[in-house]
Amino acid sequence: MGRPFITILFLGRNLVSIKLKLGLRGKLSILILLVVLTLSAVLTFSTSRHLADAMNKEYMHRAEVVASFLEASLYSSDRSSTDVLSNVQTEINNFVAANSEFNKISIYAANQTSPNNQSVGPVTTIASSDQTAVGEAASAKDIEPIFSNNTTFAEEEESEDAPGAHQTVEEGSIEMLAPLRSPQGNPLASVGVYLDTTPRDSLIRSQQIRFAIYINLGLISLLVITYFSLNRLLIKPVKLLTEATRTIGYPDWHKPLGMERNDEIGDLAKAFDDMVESLNTRDEEVKLLLEASVAVSSALKVDEILQILCEKISESQKVTYCRISLYDKKSESLTIMAASPTRNIFDWEQGIGDSLDLERARHHAEVFKSCKPTVLRKSDQLSVEGSKTEWEWALTPDTESALLLPLISQEEAIGVVTLGEVRRWSRTPFSSKKIEFYQTLMNQAAVAINNADLYEKTERHVKELSAMHKISQAFTSTLDYQEVVSVVAQRVGNLIGAQFASVLLADDDGRHLNIVASHNLSAEYVWTINRKRKIPIGFGPIGMAFAECRPFSVKNIQEDESYAPWKHIGSIQGYSSLAALPLVAKGQSIGVICIYFIEPRNLKHHEMNLLTTAANEAAIAIENSRIYENLQDAFVGTIRSLAETIDAKDTYTRGHSERVSLYGEAIARGLGLQGTELQTIRYAGYLHDVGKIGIPDAILSKPGKLTVEEFNVIKNHPVLSEKILKPVNFPFPVQSIVRHHHERYDGKGYPDSLRAEEIPLGARILFVADAYEAMTSDRPYRKALSTQMALSELKNNKQTQFDPRVVEVFARIFKSEGTTQRESQMEA
Repeated sequence: MGRPFITILFLGRNLVSIKLKLGLRGKLSILILLVVLTLSAVLTFSTSRHLADAMNKEYMHRAEVVASFLEASLYSSDRSSTDVLSNVQTEINNFVAANSEFNKISIYAANQTSPNNQSVGPVTTIASSDQTAVGEAASAKDIEPIFSNNTTFAEEEESEDAPGAHQTVEEGSIEMLAPLRSPQGNPLASVGVYLDTTPRDSLIRSQQIRFAIYINLGLISLLVITYFSLNRLLIKPVKLLTEATRTIGYPDWHKPLGMERNDEIGDLAKAFDDMVESLNTRDEEVKLLLEASVAVSSALKVDEILQILCEKISESQKVTYCRISLYDKKSESLTIMAASPTRNIFDWEQGIGDSLDLERARHHAEVFKSCKPTVLRKSDQLSVEGSKTEWEWALTPDTESALLLPLISQEEAIGVVTLGEVRRWSRTPFSSKKIEFYQTLMNQAAVAINNADLYEKTERHVKELSAMHKISQAFTSTLDYQEVVSVVAQRVGNLIGAQFASVLLADDDGRHLNIVASHNLSAEYVWTINRKRKIPIGFGPIGMAFAECRPFSVKNIQEDESYAPWKHIGSIQGYSSLAALPLVAKGQSIGVICIYFIEPRNLKHHEMNLLTTAANEAAIAIENSRIYENLQDAFVGTIRSLAETIDAKDTYTRGHSERVSLYGEAIARGLGLQGTELQTIRYAGYLHDVGKIGIPDAILSKPGKLTVEEFNVIKNHPVLSEKILKPVNFPFPVQSIVRHHHERYDGKGYPDSLRAEEIPLGARILFVADAYEAMTSDRPYRKALSTQMALSELKNNKQTQFDPRVVEVFARIFKSEGTTQRESQMEA
């Protein structure tokens, strides 16, 4: 029985290592079958042994009964030993004859006894139902009960004491050995009871068959139940896990099994679900990294990059909101640059542009200084003194937990990223893996932010250089003082998008600043500042900028006490903030440029630097225009003195050149000329007759009509004027106008007989002014004409002598202002 069992175990142990093309179901089926066969064999064998042991015990009991019967017969009478043995022999024969199940009964004893009444020496059969066995030697085991005083049995075997002796146990029978005791209870001999084993063996075989049937039926049922149970509890889940594992990487694999079991399969399913969740998270993280990388690479501005990161993080990682703040070294605070919520939050404000003072935000300050992330819980951190203000101001009142991440660039923190969650979690929503991922993302983002910041600085620097180049060109495009200050007010204000601007210079007594030029400011505002709300030097931000030669700014005029005297007029004008920049030339303040903004604005450091540079350029331009104006005044004074010297040669022409200059300038203004063109007309008017210095006084002062020769001398004075002025390096084309101021519109003038548009416009203007002044002045040969007569004469000779357009403008000037008023103004 043992060898087949070992074989089955060997096959079962090596089944797993056999490389058969069987699935798990087939292997489990074979394994279960081997187990069932093994159990069947073990149970059958065990049952047979138990039945045999039970039968043997019954046989031993019968042997004890026989021994008791013989003891009673042996000691029931006082007979001699020969009679006793004969009586016992008779009892044995009768007993065997009466009981067919007993094959033979024998009594064994030793020939000698020891002092303690124990049998020793050769063993012989002293009585037996088999008469042929009486007196023959027996096996030593046959008298074993004498020594053990216990009943035992002997199987069919050969005698060890007498090799070759008869077999004491016949085939098909069993010998039960029981002690035969003395009345005192001492064993004197042993009784061997031979029983027929056929009934026993038949009973055992029938019981074995019956039990084998029951066992096998039960095991078959158990096999079926076990198979289906394993199929449901093991094979199907394993198959489901296998199929789910094979789908990893396909579009629809992001789905957990959701198998709820409290065993190893459940643990395996949970591990699979955790793996799926981890892979989902990793997939989302990789997707976020790719999307953020693409989005960030397409943006070149820091604000755009930060907003993209906010939106991507809050959407993909499913946090309630994300805020990114950058550190401002000037104010030592964090400024919110980007924010994005994923769901509607009550009373949510992005807070972009708001500053967070690190002294009021302990947790933000720790993250910024240590460059290490930290997780905050509302229930824990609110108990710390000072944290409630930070929580409600820097986060939101409803935030339950938050993750603060340092934004690190070149091993230095440049800001803090805040991820907020308003939902309550039994565990923190920010695991160590998520924090590690966020920090990696932020480190990569910091590189992009740093690159974008460099790009912005470079771009801003290029724009500033370009703007400064244009401003310098604008400042140097003219030397006219009034034009310069007007250009300064306009260009500096537009440099950083200011809505208003003004240029203020010190008044004559050096106590106040007056607006000398403005951009978009109303006339009422300028008048009020210059007359009613004067700005004292050294008082207020504008006065202090002048006095201390450094810029001042006011973020909000309603909140700044230093600007209190002017905040009302400022509100009426419509500005909320301003910056005052000193105009410094040769180390001294000469004025202030003030720019105004409609909305409250805190100018950045680079903006103040740009404005200061522009103000320095403006100061140089204004100072140069002042110097030029002084030189110009000196130059004009010289010219006027020369003109007066020429006019003094003839008492009738005294003041002629100055009046021609004034008339010519008035006409030029009426034609829309300005700047250097007006100056050219003014100087040409003063010098148009400078050539008469070479004309004899007799001709100039002759009371009668000039001869042809004398008139030809007079006609030569424009050429003489040009020759005299040619060595002078005028900044304007004065010589050309002086040469042609006697050219007629019809081409009959002198000296070059030019006509219409061939004649310079300035010469056409002076021709009209000179003619009008000559007609309205006394001459040696006639009296002065009236204004109306002179104007009529001009109108009658337009298209022939005079440019019609010039005549019409001149007549319109007189018509709009009146003769008397005009003459008084001219003379003034």
